[in-house]
Amino acid sequence: MKTKRTYGILFSILAALLVITGCNADASAGLFRQISESTTPVGIQYRQLLGKPASKLFFTTTEGIFFTDGTAATQIKVNSAESRNMAAYVDNGNNRVLFLINDPDPNSNSAKVRSVPIVPSYTESSDLTPTYAGPTSVIIQNLYANGLFRIQGNDTINGKTFVLATYDDTVIAAPVFSKVIDFSEVADSLTGYSIDSVLQMTGKEDEVLSDANPIIASFAKEDGSYKHFFTNGTFKHSFALNTRLANFTILNGNAYLLTTDGKLYNAGAVPTADGTTTISSSNLMISSNKVYDANAFMYGVRYATGSTNHIITKSKSSSDPLYVLSFADSATTASGESIRYGYGEYLDSAEIVSTLYLGSNSGIDTLLIATNENGLFKIGIKVDTANQDSSNNGRSSQSEEYQDFTLYSTL
Repeated sequence: MKTKRTYGILFSILAALLVITGCNADASAGLFRQISESTTPVGIQYRQLLGKPASKLFFTTTEGIFFTDGTAATQIKVNSAESRNMAAYVDNGNNRVLFLINDPDPNSNSAKVRSVPIVPSYTESSDLTPTYAGPTSVIIQNLYANGLFRIQGNDTINGKTFVLATYDDTVIAAPVFSKVIDFSEVADSLTGYSIDSVLQMTGKEDEVLSDANPIIASFAKEDGSYKHFFTNGTFKHSFALNTRLANFTILNGNAYLLTTDGKLYNAGAVPTADGTTTISSSNLMISSNKVYDANAFMYGVRYATGSTNHIITKSKSSSDPLYVLSFADSATTASGESIRYGYGEYLDSAEIVSTLYLGSNSGIDTLLIATNENGLFKIGIKVDTANQDSSNNGRSSQSEEYQDFTLYSTL
């Protein structure tokens, strides 16, 4: 009698579970597939893919700075309590990597610049002390893989000023920062604003700032106000979209903006000169209800023989699969599709931290994808079918099994 009662309770529980899972079959399937097929964390915590000069991939992890030819990795800088690199850039022309470390002075909020050669004996330099003419109280805030330093200072005329600059030590005894573009309290009406993010197109983070590879500098106030500037290094075009941006991409001459709360906007033609524009809710193409971080994975591809666009994204949740937003050139709305197969097979439980575009061949874009704990992947995206959740959309290596950096040309 007791046994029958026990079985009855068990069957009741199983029935209830079936009802619950039946209501969310897709989510359950995704969860079980994630557990059974996702790549096991490998213990390598990537931070930046720095570029691939001279057929060698340079990258940083929590352990330091490395390069690899695809078969073996060489560590050229070891992180320590006294020297832990925060960000880096491969200065290939001078055979070195420039990087930032925290200033050990607890009263300083500025980073220190150091370097390490990319040829033996890989000896780390002492602190480099570049100066910047103009603003006082200069603070070094960040360094990007395209060689731009972000610094902040106080200008006597324009107040607090944020500058994107390059490093120049042509005169070794007197290294300096050379301004590329600046944003200031007075000239750009940024009183009360602080820098929020510098957005770079996914896969192009190592590309020099240019017409083809612009950036968006975003600023925020404590009251939740935002201002954004589109720049190619020679002009800054402000636009009003009072929300936090996750990233942007350019397709067929138009800029598309993704917000951190999952909205996709068509910003129209890429600006080519100074100016101001307003992006209204009428430019909203889709609300995905997903949440993204600043500089989220957002990679755009365009149908090779038609007018269909696909924007591949990865939300803040590492357990989310890749999500593709698709639309025609003339469309005012977009559709969404989760991708768990093909190029997205091993990324549905990974936190993407950095991406490098390797090139395109036979309608397939090849990228390197670095993750926080799941290793490095090489993926091939078939641009014509990027929104198909099947093996027909492309392919992916398994974690750390990319072998080399040749482009995919077939599935």
